[in-house]
Amino acid sequence: MKVRKYLTAVWIGFWLLMAFLPVEAFAAGSIDLNRETSLCISCQENETSLVGVPYSLYLVATVDEYGELTPVAPFELFNVMIRGENDEAWRTLATTLEAYVIRDQIAPADTSVTDETGKAVFPTGENTLTPGLYLVLGSRHTQDGYIYESTPFMAMLPGLDQEANEWIYDVTVNGKFSSQEVPPTPEPVSRKVLKVWDDDDHAEYRPKEVTVQLFCDGELYDTVILNGKNNWRYTWEELESDHKWTLTENEIEDYVPIITEEGITFVVTNYYAPLPDAPAPDKLTPTPTPRPGTTGRPGGSGSPGSSGSSGGSGSSYSGSGTKLPQTGQLWWPVPVLLAGGLLMLVIGLLRQRGKRDEK
Repeated sequence: MKVRKYLTAVWIGFWLLMAFLPVEAFAAGSIDLNRETSLCISCQENETSLVGVPYSLYLVATVDEYGELTPVAPFELFNVMIRGENDEAWRTLATTLEAYVIRDQIAPADTSVTDETGKAVFPTGENTLTPGLYLVLGSRHTQDGYIYESTPFMAMLPGLDQEANEWIYDVTVNGKFSSQEVPPTPEPVSRKVLKVWDDDDHAEYRPKEVTVQLFCDGELYDTVILNGKNNWRYTWEELESDHKWTLTENEIEDYVPIITEEGITFVVTNYYAPLPDAPAPDKLTPTPTPRPGTTGRPGGSGSPGSSGSSGGSGSSYSGSGTKLPQTGQLWWPVPVLLAGGLLMLVIGLLRQRGKRDEK
């Protein structure tokens, strides 16, 4: 009778624990690393297709069959965390990596251009796409009197369709961009940089100065030293408005950089995270600051924070169920380990009961 009570208690406990485990613990199964993947970027503004927009694809990290990411060269050299707790974290990661790509002139894994339907398809030619996490960069584009500024974003191949609970190997995402009317006469603009330290009372480890670089359309424009004397900030005046301005910061030992754009200001936030320790997840998710609205038509058919839509098996899947991965969340072993632990508990109880009966 007691054995039955023990087994009943164990059985109830098992299913209670299963009920409280994240759904991801049982989601989608393993990734088929031998299956081909593809990416389609759709650029639509209302009913207008943006034609001739160049896109570049960079493999940032490979993925294993369980969804764990491993950074690849040269991205493994950068002191950034390949992790996204939410859409804002993925956006800031993309912006930060874009700066390194421009500074180090990293070659893309593949390039494509949107066709007459506004779609850029990868892979091209004889290229193939390795399953993993990609940085997607688009170039500035002018069409019908408007300037479209592409926003960098991250794309996972394959993508996870949460609604269908399956991996999608042919992924379609909406291109992300802002737009404004072409000004009759280009006016000079300003750009600012602000350094923010978030090092949890470890100010003694901060360097006395840091070096930042401003790039114009991918070419080095100026190099500036930030320090306490200039309050860790600088302003560039009288810049040409019809160019793309990007900022990078030289790596700082034991600090993880996050670069965001807030209006005309580049905010460079550094979190103290000495390797191999990883920063806490909340340190990778800076509080978003609302951005000023752009003039002209609204920017882009997909918001910068959305993961877009995914397509599988050649068909188009549209919805919000796709999701970028979160490094370190390997849920597949949880039910296995839990079941094994419960089994050992049952065996132990039965053996204990058997010893009592022998006595």
